[in-house]
Amino acid sequence: MEKNYCTKCGECCKKIAVDFSKNIVYRDGIQTLSDNFKKILIKGEQKDNITFCSCKYLENNLCINPDKPEECNNYPSSPFAFLPENCGYYGVNFLEREKFMQKLRKLEEEIIHYEALINCSSKDDAKQYTKIIEKHKNYINKYKMYF
Repeated sequence: MEKNYCTKCGECCKKIAVDFSKNIVYRDGIQTLSDNFKKILIKGEQKDNITFCSCKYLENNLCINPDKPEECNNYPSSPFAFLPENCGYYGVNFLEREKFMQKLRKLEEEIIHYEALINCSSKDDAKQYTKIIEKHKNYINKYKMYF
């Protein structure tokens, strides 16, 4: 994603939600917490299993880390990234998320189409349609938490 939308507020580096028990970070969607990223975190407030961390390389709202982890260089890389209020990427992420949601809605329409075909098809065709339906549903279910 383009980087020229950043407002240099530093908020994305001040409150990073991490579940250390599951080794995941809720920053750019849900991702595995890498060792390199873990090294830059300062643990803060904890709610349930979520620890809110900040980056130890944040100075005057700017990163001074000469060796940024990949997660920092690519943020936000997902339209489902958790963005701070007034983030410059909000509009861009909103548009990207809507494009992705259109893709999911199209898959849901295809499911309805194939379900209708199952009743008037041969057993072999019905089997194929059922496989397609399951594949579509599995893909859609990966993103259910976002809508």
